[in-house]
Amino acid sequence: MEQTQTQIKPKRLGWNEADVELPTPALSDRGASKAAENRLGVKKEKKGVVPIFFATDNNYLPFLSVTLESLWENSSREYEYEMYVLHSGIREDYQEKILRYNEKEGLHISFVDVTDRLKPILDKLHMRDYYTATTYFRVFIASMFPQYDKALYLDCDTVIMGDISELYNYDLGNNLLGGAPCEGVNSFDVYKRYVRQVDGLDPDYFFNAGVILMNLKAFREEGFYEQFADLLGKYKFRLIQDEDYLNVICQDRVLRLPRAWNKTPVGPDKLAREDLRIVHYLMTWKPWHYDDIPYQEYFWEYAVRTEFYDLIKGLQDAFDMNGLENDKLVEKNLKALAEEEIARPDGYFKVYGKRFGNV
Repeated sequence: MEQTQTQIKPKRLGWNEADVELPTPALSDRGASKAAENRLGVKKEKKGVVPIFFATDNNYLPFLSVTLESLWENSSREYEYEMYVLHSGIREDYQEKILRYNEKEGLHISFVDVTDRLKPILDKLHMRDYYTATTYFRVFIASMFPQYDKALYLDCDTVIMGDISELYNYDLGNNLLGGAPCEGVNSFDVYKRYVRQVDGLDPDYFFNAGVILMNLKAFREEGFYEQFADLLGKYKFRLIQDEDYLNVICQDRVLRLPRAWNKTPVGPDKLAREDLRIVHYLMTWKPWHYDDIPYQEYFWEYAVRTEFYDLIKGLQDAFDMNGLENDKLVEKNLKALAEEEIARPDGYFKVYGKRFGNV
């Protein structure tokens, strides 16, 4: 009996493949993995606290459990991990499942509802259909948490393959933040042209904001929020949104991290497991939708250990050709919007030029 269209399982590979090769920068020096030591329960004196921030809604909260499961498995027990989940309304039963990770050694998780504090500014933002307001929450971490001089921000669609304390311990010096080159931008010509012509930046140095190390002290001392609010009043970035603002304002003050700390399925090259630190399933490259995503095996390795596994597996089982067509439409619309923004006579860089960084 022939399969109907809805019975055919959609495949991700072969659609919108990357059109440029990216060099893999030399990996940073890294000590032996702490994973085996962690599983043996070796106790060591704590070296300090690693603050980590997430921002999510109900749709992405189940995937945070995968991030947490992998983080705890692979990170040093020599640190305490203070984690904050920023949100504007979350299901209580989901919160309860995530909060059970507080029972694991060294993990301390809090949910922070930022609705009242951020609503005035969020109402002014331009939102694309694919993005949500939660992507902007990371912009305000420095002002909301003055007790920290430095912190990590991680998206919830990540799997932590390395010791997260090693990422935190990079020396930022005078830089505002540390980030890895954005493979989503550098893999497609239209987005590279957008970054050059609209943002006025070198695409090779445009970082993905889903994994960043933030110099919160410098953000506060140099009035980052005030600069953001001023720029927001002058220009609305419609394509990559808060990532545009972060890259434009922080330009020339970014520590370039190896892509192993933010490796995505989009890039044409593939790193071996021992070279990976963080896998980031960004945009439509989701293993809970498709069954041919690069690095998907690491996602499922940790997902099966979580209380959300049945829900996540159900999402994959239910994803059909309609979902595939919707993802294609999302990417088509994003590329069309990029071309629109490039063609604008009043584009940001055309009007304002280089206002930040080493002018």
